[in-house]
Amino acid sequence: MNQSASGYARCFGMRFPDAGISAAAPAIGLLVVLWLLIFNQQRLEWSVNVIYAYGWAVPAMAVFLLWERRRTRPVSRPPSRAFALAGLAVAAALLVAYLPVRVIQEANPDWVKINWSLAALGVGVAWLVFALAGGARQALHFTFPLLFCFTALPWPVWLDNWLVQSLMRGNATVCAELLTWMGTPALAEGNLIQVAERWVNVEEACSGIRSLQTAFMMSLFLGELHRLTVLRRLGLVAASFGVAFLLNIGRTLLLTRLTVSSDEALVDRWHDPVGVVAMILCLVALWALSEWFRPRRSPSLDPRPSPLDSPRHSSPLPASFALAGILWLVSAEFLTGAWYRYHERRVPPALAWDIDWPEKAPKFKRGEFAERTLALLKFNTGDTASWQAEDAYPWQMYALHWNPGRVSKFLSSAHHPTVCLPATGLQLVRELGNWECLSNGVRLPFSTYLFAQNGQDVYVFHAIVEDRPRRDGEPVTYRQVDTSERLRSVGRGERNLGQHVVGIALLGASSPGDAREIAQRVLDSVIHTQP
Repeated sequence: MNQSASGYARCFGMRFPDAGISAAAPAIGLLVVLWLLIFNQQRLEWSVNVIYAYGWAVPAMAVFLLWERRRTRPVSRPPSRAFALAGLAVAAALLVAYLPVRVIQEANPDWVKINWSLAALGVGVAWLVFALAGGARQALHFTFPLLFCFTALPWPVWLDNWLVQSLMRGNATVCAELLTWMGTPALAEGNLIQVAERWVNVEEACSGIRSLQTAFMMSLFLGELHRLTVLRRLGLVAASFGVAFLLNIGRTLLLTRLTVSSDEALVDRWHDPVGVVAMILCLVALWALSEWFRPRRSPSLDPRPSPLDSPRHSSPLPASFALAGILWLVSAEFLTGAWYRYHERRVPPALAWDIDWPEKAPKFKRGEFAERTLALLKFNTGDTASWQAEDAYPWQMYALHWNPGRVSKFLSSAHHPTVCLPATGLQLVRELGNWECLSNGVRLPFSTYLFAQNGQDVYVFHAIVEDRPRRDGEPVTYRQVDTSERLRSVGRGERNLGQHVVGIALLGASSPGDAREIAQRVLDSVIHTQP
């Protein structure tokens, strides 16, 4: 039997022989460094996206679940020499893979696939350490707390968009029916609720079902804490979605009534407190449900193996292997930075420009971005306003800017008219092709669309402008980001590029050509370059 494979399991026990602690220290150090680096890449998401702000608590919660699992861990059974060698080889391969995955992630910090791949590397290495410490059975015993770390990561974009948009539409429909039943006639259209002559945006009222992800994470945590059966855990997860949805309906109803009967200042004053109360009620309800799902008679805990059950062994990882792994992870961070710094030195200076908003224009009014939009796009500066353009054309425009820094160039493409505008009740009629507008030395590669709203034509222009000069032969259009485009960006060493996004909605134009002429004249009057 291999005497080099079970020290790590013993380090989670109630008693820590001095020899066991010192022997397991290199393996523990490797895991700590690896997971600190992985979670460090999620700081931006946790800091700016209120939906995933709970991610700061997930590492501590995962460690707590690991600590709880130690009480019922099976007796350590060190693996065979062949298994140990194979485990070390796989662990080495996972650590080597950290570098290419990290290089890709540096240019694409918002790419869900890469973030999940990076976390999967950490879970894989940790699982192998447990397996080398006490055998596959013990590693399986600690699998759930390791997998729990994935709850700190953003959901896949397709799932998040489909689920949240569906719930917001359902929220609007249910609230409109309830308001009508209570004597206030209301009509739902997309994410909007119309009450008399006022419109309420459900995205702003319920903040994108903001408690949904937190409720999902807490249902998994409570199910593991109480060691519920699989069916009971699934029931608790399903209940968490129901609780979050019902509480958001209540929140939307309250804010909608305030919007209709009061001024906007009162609604703004109550918006965040109502959200906090809804979140607290959601957590309390989940705790109560978990207690209800909990068996009346808890299953007896398996006896914790005593030091006599598990003889002393050395570290599950050779000290040289663990130290080499730590050095490799640190080197991978330096190599990643060096790759991008080399390419960034070759990027010419950017053309500085900005929007001079015509505050004296007829019916000029500044707008505010929805909370979910701020969380999704994470731009540094942004403004939106509406006014009457020349010849009294209704004009609405937004301009966003991402400073050069550690933010993906693809965040700017997360907001797309064909995805976002239908949620506000507009109907896409057709795409009108590409139009490159040159305004005061600034190239704006617009994608143009025709939407319909209440029988009126709405011409929409959407452009993503990078601060760097465009390469010869680079296409004007920006499509929804795919894998190949992200990887090409890595190959070019592009990570700290600033971006502008300009969006325009124009009503009243008689034709696409007329809309472009109006847009050209208005942009010439508001775009100004800076020395």
